[in-house]
Amino acid sequence: MRAKVAVVGGGSTGSSILYHLAKRGVTDSVLIEKGPSVASGQTSRSTALVRTHYTVPVVAKMAILCYHAFKNFGQTEVPGYSAGYVETGLLIGVSSQYEQSVRQNLDMLHGLGAVSMFVDKNELKRLEPLLDTSTFSSVVFEPNMGYAEPSTTASSYASGAQSMGAKVLPETSVLGIRKTPEGYSLSTNNGELRVSQVVLATGAWSGPLFRKLGVELPIKVVRHPVAIYDRPEEFRGVRPVVFDFPRSAYYKPEGQNLLFVGTMEQELEANSPPVDPDNYEQGISFDETEKFTGWTATVYPTMGEKGRFVRGYSGVYDNTPDQQPIIDELSAYGYPGVHCLVGLSGHGFKLCPEYGRIMAALVADGRFHDYDVSVFSLKRFETGELLKSRYAISTVG
Repeated sequence: MRAKVAVVGGGSTGSSILYHLAKRGVTDSVLIEKGPSVASGQTSRSTALVRTHYTVPVVAKMAILCYHAFKNFGQTEVPGYSAGYVETGLLIGVSSQYEQSVRQNLDMLHGLGAVSMFVDKNELKRLEPLLDTSTFSSVVFEPNMGYAEPSTTASSYASGAQSMGAKVLPETSVLGIRKTPEGYSLSTNNGELRVSQVVLATGAWSGPLFRKLGVELPIKVVRHPVAIYDRPEEFRGVRPVVFDFPRSAYYKPEGQNLLFVGTMEQELEANSPPVDPDNYEQGISFDETEKFTGWTATVYPTMGEKGRFVRGYSGVYDNTPDQQPIIDELSAYGYPGVHCLVGLSGHGFKLCPEYGRIMAALVADGRFHDYDVSVFSLKRFETGELLKSRYAISTVG
């Protein structure tokens, strides 16, 4: 089989890349997914939050553009398709140690056009009357925040690309990549695929494939647990998502009656052992459940009285040392025309619209014109030019 471009990895990022390539006219492209369907890997385990509150300016700019893409998904991003987007707003409970950093960050965000501001107690009571704010020094409100449906989003991108002529190959694993005079040959469990260019959007499964190319990635695959609770009657409906800086936790009311609770503890990345994305504990332990339940009952007293634990699960993040992605072309490593977008560090889903747009431009034009993405190069880990977050809280940077 032959194609112009092969995109390896059928999560939200790979699917977005395929779609944006097709939108640019590169329809002779193939999305290769080892699972039975698009989004059958870690995308399906994403809590799929969409927000603009970041501390690295270029990432914040990307996030603002992604918010508009999700909000207008079926009209302008992938016309006629859905991302299942629900706008909720975000409340950020700030601890005193981050007060000054948050104020500085809001100045940066306002300069980029983001809507994010401190709110007083009266406004906070209106936004979420059930939230106990006694452990917060202040609270920031970001109205342009919500969540989407991750599998639906990835499937919409893939279907939109297929409608323009691109192909999706499920249950296909890439076993190796070899140079040819015309480009590259990908050996798979379903035969050989010859292409001019390759995009690796392989997430937590990147390490072994890159090692076969002689490229060692600074990526650590870390397990992330999530607990799900049933909300009592007075806490039902669409409610704001809450980031809890004192406990490094987040609370995502989903649908009409569920509450997803997860951790943003930076220590989890630093101290947890790396895991095998094909063989890790996909449930949630008693100790994790107990900790998340304690957090939830503290921040939402009504949950301590009437909430009910439903179940838990764990996904994985492919973390880089600065918790920002690697967006690069591997010419410097001897593989011109092999591009990568990996090390998404928990930001993969919420930034996937821009990831697709950026990579499609790099493949089709050789560069991305709208803003500087060279800061995401793989070489930054050798030169020490890491992207610095204002907060020592995982995934928020």
